[in-house]
Amino acid sequence: MALTALILANLALLLALLARLKAASAADAAESASTDARRYASNAEQTLTYEVKRLRSLVARLADGEDLDGQMVRDDILWKDVDLNEAKELIAQGKVALLDVRTPQETSMGIIPGAQLLPMDDIDDRKHELPTDKPLLVYCAGGGRSASVCEHLSDGPYQLMNLTGGFGSWDGPVERPS
Repeated sequence: MALTALILANLALLLALLARLKAASAADAAESASTDARRYASNAEQTLTYEVKRLRSLVARLADGEDLDGQMVRDDILWKDVDLNEAKELIAQGKVALLDVRTPQETSMGIIPGAQLLPMDDIDDRKHELPTDKPLLVYCAGGGRSASVCEHLSDGPYQLMNLTGGFGSWDGPVERPS
C-alpha cells in the first residue's frame, strides 16, 4: 500500500511538473506574441509617419508652385526623370545645377561641364554642400544610382531630376574634373 501511495504521489508530481512546463511554454508564447505585436505596431507607426511626411512634402511643393505632374503625385515620387534632350536644354538655359554622383575613378575620364562631383557614398555627409536655389540634375554612369540619390534626397529642400541613361547617354561636351 505504501508503495502504491509513493507511485501515485510521484505520478501526481510528474503530472504537476508537466502542467507547469506547459503553462510556462504558453506564457513564453504569449510574451513572444505580445513582443511581435508591439514590433508590428511600431513598424506600422513609423511607416505611417513617413507617409504623412512625404504627403506633406508633396503638398508643400505643389503649394510653392513646383512643377509636379500627376504621375509624380500618384507614384509618390518627388523627383523627375529627364531624357538627354531635355537635360541639354535645361543646361543650356542655365536652369539646373549639375550633380555627378559617380566615383572619382569614373569621373577621371570626364564630366559634364560645370558638374559638382559628389560620390553617392558621400551624399549623407556632404549634402549640405548642394545648392537649393535651382533644380539639381543628378547623373551617374547609367541612371540607376542617380535615381537612388534623387529618392534619398527627395525629402529635403531640393528639386531633383535624374538624367535617364546617365553619363553613358551623354553626347554633349565633356571636361576633365579639376
